[in-house]
Amino acid sequence: MGMENHQKHSLGHRAYLLFLSRRIKLVIFLFVLTAIMWYSERWLSPYYLIWGDYFTKVFLLVSVAYFVMVLFWTWLEYHFYTYMFTDEAFIMTSGYIVRNELAALYHQIQNVNIQRNPLDRLAGVSQIVILMNGSEKDATHNKIVLPAVGKAKARLVQKELLARARRHVVGSTPENRTGAASDPDR
Repeated sequence: MGMENHQKHSLGHRAYLLFLSRRIKLVIFLFVLTAIMWYSERWLSPYYLIWGDYFTKVFLLVSVAYFVMVLFWTWLEYHFYTYMFTDEAFIMTSGYIVRNELAALYHQIQNVNIQRNPLDRLAGVSQIVILMNGSEKDATHNKIVLPAVGKAKARLVQKELLARARRHVVGSTPENRTGAASDPDR
């Protein structure tokens, strides 16, 4: 059972939480700072109490607005991270303002690795790292990273990519790989 061609796949719901955990630190800091400001109002003199209350409420409003923006940015990042299999290549699309579309031709795929750091293991997701043939100078362009894919789905994607890569390399002849037409008069 393989994955279907031209069907877009998303990362999964756990990816949203993982993306959110990477951005939430500043939001938590802002809420802690707001709580400290609110708690410290009891030591202000009555003359400055109205200003302390005003700044605390403004800071709380800014913190809530920033939290909503972070939730929205994270949802956009999660929603627009897709991947699909075509007849010739694996295509990954990301970005919500600037759209990036990376394609890995199956015959150029060298390795498909699954990596899981402690946070990934805690969330139950994996990173799929696709390494392609190429020069060492261009090492960054020879790697595609698909983050936060569910553990079982990551193994399925890895198996499908390796099977398609094997089929494209085994099924091609040296003439087809170089683009030269076979000439019977040679």
